[in-house]
Amino acid sequence: MNFNSATHAEIEEPYTPVNKDLYPDRYTAWKDSVWSSIKSWGRPLDYQQNFTFSYQFPINLLPVFDWVRTDATYNATYNWVRGTNLENGMSLGNTIANNRQLTVNGDFDLVRLYNHIPFLKKANERFDLMQNQSLQQRKKEQQRKKEEQQRQQREMQKVRADAVKAGKNPEEAVVQWKKQQQEADERKKQLPRNKRAFEKEIVLRPDTTIDISHGRKSRRLVVTARTADGKVFKLKYKKLDDNSIRIRNKVDSATTLKLSVMAKPTLDDQKWYKTAQSLSRLAMMVRSVSFTYRNNYSLALPGFMPSVGDAFGQTRGSHVLSPGLDFAFGLVGDSYIDRAQKHGWLLNNDSVATPATTNFTEDVQLRVMLEPVKNLKIDLNAARTVTRSRSVQYMYAGNPTTQTGSFTMTTLSIGTSFESMGIATNGFKSKSFERFCASLAGFRQMVEARYTGTVYPSGTSLAGSTFNAANGGVNPYSADVMVPAFLSTYTSMGKGLGIFPSLAKMLPNWSVRYSGLSRLPWFRDHFKSVNINHSYKSIYAVGAYQSYSTFIQLTNPDMGFISDAATGNPIPNSMYNVSMVSINESFSPLLGVDVTFLNDLTTRIEFRQTRSLALSMTSVQLNEALSRDWVLGMGYKVNNFNFFGLAGSRKVKTRSKAKEQPETVTPSSRNFNHSLNLRLDVSWRRQASITRDIATVSSTATSGNSAFKFAFSAEYTLSRLLSMSFYLDRQTNTPLLSSSSYPTTTQDFGLSVKFSLTR
Repeated sequence: MNFNSATHAEIEEPYTPVNKDLYPDRYTAWKDSVWSSIKSWGRPLDYQQNFTFSYQFPINLLPVFDWVRTDATYNATYNWVRGTNLENGMSLGNTIANNRQLTVNGDFDLVRLYNHIPFLKKANERFDLMQNQSLQQRKKEQQRKKEEQQRQQREMQKVRADAVKAGKNPEEAVVQWKKQQQEADERKKQLPRNKRAFEKEIVLRPDTTIDISHGRKSRRLVVTARTADGKVFKLKYKKLDDNSIRIRNKVDSATTLKLSVMAKPTLDDQKWYKTAQSLSRLAMMVRSVSFTYRNNYSLALPGFMPSVGDAFGQTRGSHVLSPGLDFAFGLVGDSYIDRAQKHGWLLNNDSVATPATTNFTEDVQLRVMLEPVKNLKIDLNAARTVTRSRSVQYMYAGNPTTQTGSFTMTTLSIGTSFESMGIATNGFKSKSFERFCASLAGFRQMVEARYTGTVYPSGTSLAGSTFNAANGGVNPYSADVMVPAFLSTYTSMGKGLGIFPSLAKMLPNWSVRYSGLSRLPWFRDHFKSVNINHSYKSIYAVGAYQSYSTFIQLTNPDMGFISDAATGNPIPNSMYNVSMVSINESFSPLLGVDVTFLNDLTTRIEFRQTRSLALSMTSVQLNEALSRDWVLGMGYKVNNFNFFGLAGSRKVKTRSKAKEQPETVTPSSRNFNHSLNLRLDVSWRRQASITRDIATVSSTATSGNSAFKFAFSAEYTLSRLLSMSFYLDRQTNTPLLSSSSYPTTTQDFGLSVKFSLTR
């Protein structure tokens, strides 16, 4: 039954729990109560719709684009919730809401793209195999030299023994043998010029061709022919494959020739070819690129008057579907609120003040992997995230709107990373901070110049008149001035007037890892592995902002006027009330070395640095915090450690009644390893926080300390269920300001035993 169009007569017996023939009075009462409920409901309580679409672009099916992988996913939800009806029959309207999520992923395997060109493919294969081949060749060469030395020692001993048997001086015999070996080596080096040539005597006959199998395994050949009297014969031939040619000369009579076929040196042995491959490999340092784009948007609109329909939750009225298919599938934006008002779908009653809300999030991730040389990998990553929430009170004139949000983006602030924070004797002087303060006046003039010639908008006390800075100019300590100056001084974005930099100004962070040192001869003889690490990350963030309630916008959405709290006059300002922005930078590590020795001793040495810059428009201050760390870590594992005699021998009894005999049972035979794990960590950290006042261009140290930490631990496994560990931790803190705190030392040590029943 369709309750939207049900009538009293349509309530039939299949829906009744009362037999109307046996209990006619009860049936009539039930029917009246159901009809009353149907009239009060009038429609379903809610409606929900989900839509998902995913697509993988088939461009990779084309051979020329097999290096591209791209896919997209789109999710949309639509909800219609019935509103409340008051006792007087007045409806408070329904609530409609939608949500969309768009995700696009792209992956570009550039190595596959390079391999479409044969020359570049050979360059990639050469450098990929060169490392393993060189290592194998070195091992083979070492083995060959070892076997050669053993062979020479055996032959030398045989020469001595033969000389003794013959009654000769064994030393003179050895000297003579060595001389013969040197002469043999010299003869081997003096190879004949035509050793690599294929030579054969052939006879050319009229109107015939000859197929010659030369076996040189190459198409790069030097083919020569000479007659019996030594004259050069011009030969015509065709290459059939890598090992044969066909001679096609036409002669009048039988001609005897001496044929010589020589393979040219391979290109891989040519210096120019090796240089070209090396340069090509360097040019192909970009190995892969990938990106991810996410766009999320949601809209909740209370006070929606039309009822829900049957198909896709739509109701047709005045030849227009409400709320519309574009709303149902998430294809609308903030302008939909104005469209709904235009169609008269919203309850414009100021007694109901629940605003419409929208939420928007846009996230862009970009990743690039570089490999300039083998074993040197550089990962670049860039990201930008924008969130925005709006609250629109459409039931009031002018649609008062409140906006909040946040912003983060990767950037580069390495230009000022290693600048001194200053010391107490020079007032913690900072060149970057002084340059920042000096640039505020110039940025204020740039912002104010944008308003030259503009007219005060309606709704302000000076509406209709031309902007005049004498009535109220740009605040030099507003976010519109200080944030661009802050970004220009401490980052590499350049000069701009935006609080939220565009996507074009997104700069990458990176991480670097090099593991090729262990391939070098000296390092290979002393270490199992040597890794060098470096990482850099810098994030510019607007933690939270909100819009000014008195903001009146000009044509440009980033320009407008707000009311001055002191005079009430309109002053130029953007709509964004930003209280704080920050730059968080970290080298983790700036330089790190991980080493594993041949005896499995691991060592890690790192230097780290973190810096935080927080610009406050409320207190007109710049808070700078810096931390520098030195870290040393060592670890060693002793297998089958003989402690408490657990790894020694034990006595076992045989099945016979013989005496107990000691039997050595090794840990491997008992299939258990009594391991001893040793760990040592030493770190030293120095950190300080400086508060810099922008108005007075002065700095004050607020906190800081130097911390030294020593930690040692030893864990011994007694059995599968039982382990014992000893630890020692010692930490010393020395404050930067002796007036605020005292030096402290904390020491902790102990012995613990752990028994587990779960193994």
